[in-house]
Amino acid sequence: MLKINKTSLSLSLNNNDQREFNFVWLRDNCQCDACLHPSTQERTLITSEIPDDIAPIDSNMDDGNLSITWNDKGHQSHYSLDWLNKHQNNKETHTCSYVDPAMGELKLWDNSLEGNIPTFNYIDLREDNSALLAWCEAIRDVGLTIVRGAPTVEGEIERFAEHVAYVRETIYDRLHNVRATPNAYNAYNVASTSLELKPHTDMPNYNNPPGVQMFHFLVNEAEGGMSTAVDGFNIARLLKEQDPDAYKTLTEIPVPFRMDSARGDILSANPLLTLDTAGNLKVFRFSNQLAQSLNLSVDKMEAFYHAYRLLGRLIEDPDNMVKFRLNTSDMMATNNLRVMHGRTSYDVNSGNRHLQLSYMDYDDVLSRIRMIKKAS
Repeated sequence: MLKINKTSLSLSLNNNDQREFNFVWLRDNCQCDACLHPSTQERTLITSEIPDDIAPIDSNMDDGNLSITWNDKGHQSHYSLDWLNKHQNNKETHTCSYVDPAMGELKLWDNSLEGNIPTFNYIDLREDNSALLAWCEAIRDVGLTIVRGAPTVEGEIERFAEHVAYVRETIYDRLHNVRATPNAYNAYNVASTSLELKPHTDMPNYNNPPGVQMFHFLVNEAEGGMSTAVDGFNIARLLKEQDPDAYKTLTEIPVPFRMDSARGDILSANPLLTLDTAGNLKVFRFSNQLAQSLNLSVDKMEAFYHAYRLLGRLIEDPDNMVKFRLNTSDMMATNNLRVMHGRTSYDVNSGNRHLQLSYMDYDDVLSRIRMIKKAS
């Protein structure tokens, strides 16, 4: 059944569900070659030129297609029911109905993940696209992976990043070394000391932090230095359940972070919990050591520190943290927009410890998922 309303039309789709489609949206999404380039699939219709009073002067259903003749110079548009069913206007306010083939289902975790971290073989990831797809999906769904058996050759983590997608450049070296050798101790920040490194996300000083962080241990002979990881999305869930006002505070108050090097000086301020337009958590950022001083009113300062301390205590709770050993040739990768990483202290004089790290953008990992699925 096809019904013309004031600014929309209603029709029954393949599932017999009556749905409503906005006139401007329909005109804007005309599939003809004059409105959508046949090769690039880019819109050539100029949306701002659609008349304010756009409406059908004729419309009909014929053999599974909706045909419309518009009051816009008599332009004709045709839409298959399958296309309309796939791109239907969502009933929910402010919610995008577009289905991304790369998206999965988040799997929140606590210390029960210990011993069950998604683990892969390096050669498989380089030679088997199905294994690489599984790794990319684990980064997407779990946010933490281990890769065993990588060649202990300098630069291998960079080559792996380029095999998956592209290296994300930051103000640190493209291929960053964290090295500690007996009697040759260097320290430019907490990460390169032997002190405990508390769970944190990397580069919170960027408005758009690197989405995937990767470690490669060229050698790890030191005693101690157990790796730790915490699911920030799970921590946010727990905070929201325990104290909704504290959760709300951390979605609203921007926290400044700053890092500098010889290559640059990056400063930005964003809420620790960044939400998308539907109110879902999109980015979790936390780095106690890099947070800068806040400048707030007294009441807001009280609310912030109440929430911030609750968040920190949840992060430090052993029930929410996994601990594991990374050995020589192992790689670790995290979704840096979600998962915090750290390590326990270690004895710098007990053996060599040298890792290299590199970054990728999370969007590029999702792109890789789409590309592999399209090729299969």
